[in-house]
Amino acid sequence: QRAARAGLSPTTHPLYAQTEATDGEALPSTQPSLIIDGQAVLPPRLVGVAKLADLQRITRFENAALARFLRNPRLAFYARFYDTPQGADAGYRYAQPLYATTECIDCHAASQPIASTAPILPDDDSQFAAQPARSTPATSPAATSHPPLLGLVSVDIPSQISTRQLLLNRVFILTAGLIAGVLAIIIFYLVTTRLILQPVRVLQETAEKVSAGDLNIRSDINTGDEFQVLSETFNTMLTNLKNSADQLRAVNKSLDLKLGQLAESNVALYESNRLKSEFLANVSHELRTPLNSILGFAELLKDLVKDPGAAGAQAKAMRYIQNILTAGHNLLDLINDLLDLAKIEAGRMEVRVEPLSLSDLFEALGSVLKPLTDAKGLTIVPTIAADVPLIQTDPAKLQQILYNFLSNAIKFSPANATIELDARLVSTEGNGQSSGNADATSTPAAQRVQISVTDHGPGVPPDKHAVIFEKFRQIDGSVTREHSGTGLGLAISRELTGLLGGTIGLRSAPGQGATFYLILPLQIEPGAQDVRKRMVLT
Repeated sequence: QRAARAGLSPTTHPLYAQTEATDGEALPSTQPSLIIDGQAVLPPRLVGVAKLADLQRITRFENAALARFLRNPRLAFYARFYDTPQGADAGYRYAQPLYATTECIDCHAASQPIASTAPILPDDDSQFAAQPARSTPATSPAATSHPPLLGLVSVDIPSQISTRQLLLNRVFILTAGLIAGVLAIIIFYLVTTRLILQPVRVLQETAEKVSAGDLNIRSDINTGDEFQVLSETFNTMLTNLKNSADQLRAVNKSLDLKLGQLAESNVALYESNRLKSEFLANVSHELRTPLNSILGFAELLKDLVKDPGAAGAQAKAMRYIQNILTAGHNLLDLINDLLDLAKIEAGRMEVRVEPLSLSDLFEALGSVLKPLTDAKGLTIVPTIAADVPLIQTDPAKLQQILYNFLSNAIKFSPANATIELDARLVSTEGNGQSSGNADATSTPAAQRVQISVTDHGPGVPPDKHAVIFEKFRQIDGSVTREHSGTGLGLAISRELTGLLGGTIGLRSAPGQGATFYLILPLQIEPGAQDVRKRMVLT
């Protein structure tokens, strides 16, 4: 009917052919033929759902297909492969259901009732293949809302047609692949030769000439792609390389100067190594001396305890104990100096600022050093100007600095001499130098306090003024020197003065004694602890 509505005549259109009944089957007067490779092959069969008498002549395949479609209305098709015992008529058999849909009913002038399903011949399920059901199978058309089954259309396709078509497809694919492969090889060769190999050869020749020492050569590639970018980058590299070579020649000229500086550095390193060895020898000597005293007097004290009734035993015991205490204090001072230096270099030394009276500080220093001054008959003469106020500083660190000054003065002063301890206000100019008075026309300067210690010893040679403020350095660094010491006192004093925001200095001449002084602010300003190693030598 669709063909008729489309203007196709069953008698004239090639898709239709007249078919007669075979084996007593009642078939429609016209039924569509299957057209493959321009010829009709095995025309399809239309089978309707009718009475048992009408179903006597349908094939077992069609009967099985009807049974499947009745049981499962959602089944889209039913198919199987078949062959004969000789294998000559092998092929593919396919069946598709026909339902009375609304579209089909609309094509008819009047709807006819559909006969109910007649008994069906038993089907052989082992010989047929059907599409798996995608939902729960229906028991009968009347029990569901699915359109009634009118029948089915079946078609047989011989395997020779599929095999021939498959062979043609394979030949076509192989031929097309062979042609495409040959064309791809040709195109690849042309592209590789013109766009890759030729620029690479140019770069190779340029690189070989550069390796031979020619830095003036440049590559010339104008392909407009990455090779041109690579060529330009290569030329830039050659330019930079030439510039680097020129710079290298200039640097080589300065290497001679650097070599001289390196030689000086080697001398300095040698000197530093010598100083280290000297320091180790001095420290070992300084540590051994009080320890020997402690051990020696402890042995004497032990022998004295064995005979406590001996004449003068108590006086000897007190003298031995005093010597042990003195040696112990000397050893403790040495260890404290080493620890203080380690703290300063590690940046862990703290500054505790509080008000301080210089008169109280001078009195405390005199009491601490009295045993040393009495031993040599020395006199410490303190002098404090009347206008010196209380200062805001770290008392412990200032006392340690002055203790080092006075210890050196006691060590190097002759017997029965005088040591002067003086404090006064000074005006410090912008260059760090101090002046006793400031005239009315001078630039205003900050008021600071200057504390000095003057002895009448042998003095310090001018070339040794800076040396004695270095760590582990002394005027005489040998272990056989006349005066003991590690050379840490003045180095620690310089570091502590920097922490207090002050300046340390020395005025001395051979045979005229020495004056060590420090200039401190009346109050430590914020950030003053960051100022280190301030030193003035005169």
